[in-house]
Amino acid sequence: MSVRAILLYPFKAGSTFNINYYISTHMPSVAKLYGPYGLVRWEVLQFSGDETSPYIVQTVLFWDNLDQLNAANSSDGAKYLREDIKNFSSVMPVALVGNIAGQS
Repeated sequence: MSVRAILLYPFKAGSTFNINYYISTHMPSVAKLYGPYGLVRWEVLQFSGDETSPYIVQTVLFWDNLDQLNAANSSDGAKYLREDIKNFSSVMPVALVGNIAGQS
């Protein structure tokens, strides 16, 4: 059963998000550190970053199963990735995990 982990970075007045660092440095680290645990791929969506959207960035991590995701999130790499957030965002993400219930 396919699983998705979604990270939503909220937009707040005065908050900052360095999308260039995120794409060029943080996400390659995610791929390197989570790849051995079964991360299939990732994608990042950037939103308007104003009051019309409650979020500025959404990241989707694609996994084959929940055990892989749980193993990755329990790794030393996960700690490094959490500590790296301060290098690109002034807000912490909202995390959601779900099983694919349907798709085309």
